[in-house]
Amino acid sequence: MRKLLFFIGLCLSLSLNAEVIQKRNNEGDHFVYIPDETPKNILVIAHGMLSKIDKASDVAKKYISRWVKYADKHGLLLIAPVFDTSRFGNLGGGFGGYRNLFGKFVPADEFVNKLVSRYSFQTSSGSKRFYLYGHSAGGQFVNRYVVTHPDKVIHAVVSAAGRYSYPTTSSKWPYGAGNLSKNLKWKDGSKNRVFISKSLRNYALAANKVSIVIGSKDIKSQPKRPAHSGNTRIEIAKSWALEMNKNAKRYGVNGIVNVNVIQGIGHSSSALTPHCANVLFGG
Repeated sequence: MRKLLFFIGLCLSLSLNAEVIQKRNNEGDHFVYIPDETPKNILVIAHGMLSKIDKASDVAKKYISRWVKYADKHGLLLIAPVFDTSRFGNLGGGFGGYRNLFGKFVPADEFVNKLVSRYSFQTSSGSKRFYLYGHSAGGQFVNRYVVTHPDKVIHAVVSAAGRYSYPTTSSKWPYGAGNLSKNLKWKDGSKNRVFISKSLRNYALAANKVSIVIGSKDIKSQPKRPAHSGNTRIEIAKSWALEMNKNAKRYGVNGIVNVNVIQGIGHSSSALTPHCANVLFGG
């Protein structure tokens, strides 16, 4: 009898173990992880650029899996959008899909907003404000999301991005805050038109919401882009932080974008993840 009760108890315990689950929808897929204990807040995880052989769902799952131990430790519900090529992919000509907040059926930032709204009631805070992390192309998504929606972010960390949106109207979105009017053409030939107008005040408000983490060995030269200053990801990160901080002062915002250079690490999302967690949650 004791053995039977032990077996039943073990089965119940196992059934309660949290796991990473994939959800599918026409607008876009995502992975979610909900700890056994009610989480307090949400962390959204933006994966890096896909190679020609990568499957977006595999990459998103790999990224979210790295954060599970931090979710359990800090009480976080994890969401990892699947930014696949067909719905959020690279459009060419510098207009890189989700990293610039574009999407075929729904803009990438609005896709994230919908996901957060969907899961916010499962947190103890019930808040639709959330933490945000992204590496490389995902880091581009993060910096552009936070200057667009600073009110929705508790704190964000940009991991090793190579491009940013600078707080200047002299360069068009996505490299600056200047207005952009463009027809987007997707791989299947479908089109949608975007008109984007950004507020420099939002860039100022973002300055106390975002930090940068980058490896000291991440020194490969980056392609030249409008508004950008510097050759490597480190140099560009520091120049963006400087301009963001100057803009914050112009609006009387007490915010400082910090650049955390981690010694001995290159362009590695896995190696930088613990340092990003430390910036967001203290380890």
